[in-house]
Amino acid sequence: MIDKKVEIDLDNDGKPDIKIDFKTILIVGGMIVSMTMGYTKLQSEIEIAKTLPQAQEINIEIIEQKIAYFEKELEKFEEQSEKRLEDLEKRVYKK
Repeated sequence: MIDKKVEIDLDNDGKPDIKIDFKTILIVGGMIVSMTMGYTKLQSEIEIAKTLPQAQEINIEIIEQKIAYFEKELEKFEEQSEKRLEDLEKRVYKK
């Protein structure tokens, strides 16, 4: 059953121009089904994306201000930590 071939004559000269076996027909059919399923899945995801809220624009200036603020706070924290460490060293080594 799998070894049967279909011969198609396109130009009516009596010689088959295309020879297709059953396995090839199944492979082509599977590809068509796979592509159809992928297309319908893509269409459904597009419809879902249309219902989602719009993305908000990111204000870069605000982010840069926040980064600068956190850098200053980090520097203050480092200075405080260094002072505390020096105080502890003085107490431990009694300088």
